[in-house]
Amino acid sequence: MTREERNLILLADDSALMQQCELIMQKGTGNGGQKINKTSSAVRLRHKLTGLAVAANEHRSQSQNRHIALNKLRLKTAFSIRTAPDFDFSLEPLPSPANASRLIPWIADVFDHAEFCGWDLVNTASSLHVSASKLEKSLRHYPDVWKSWCEHRNALSPDKPVPSAPAE
Repeated sequence: MTREERNLILLADDSALMQQCELIMQKGTGNGGQKINKTSSAVRLRHKLTGLAVAANEHRSQSQNRHIALNKLRLKTAFSIRTAPDFDFSLEPLPSPANASRLIPWIADVFDHAEFCGWDLVNTASSLHVSASKLEKSLRHYPDVWKSWCEHRNALSPDKPVPSAPAE
């Protein structure tokens, strides 16, 4: 998959991305009383092209769960699908969490550089033309992003694990 093809998934609006997915509705479990057990509010999506699958049953509303599942799919795509790094990519400025349309492609681009550099923080930072501390601070700003970074890094070097939780 090319970077452009991946970005079509990451930047697609909900209706366009939904057309690329297989939708499975299920009865929810957990908190929410009887209603959650009687209605098919839980959503499972499988992206037809990539095969990536996600589920959401956080809410009693199917439409809210569908929106959450689509965002989870975008994030899983950014974490999972690697392409050749874009050497014109700039780490600055750090996108805000409210601006998901910029944040998720930003994550994918940073992870592309990381894969290219063997998930080494110093080499990745050098590839991105920033200091290692700036890169680490940017990654730690988003706990799920830092956790995924650590999982990738630790898979390569299980003898020298990187802690995914903040230092206390």
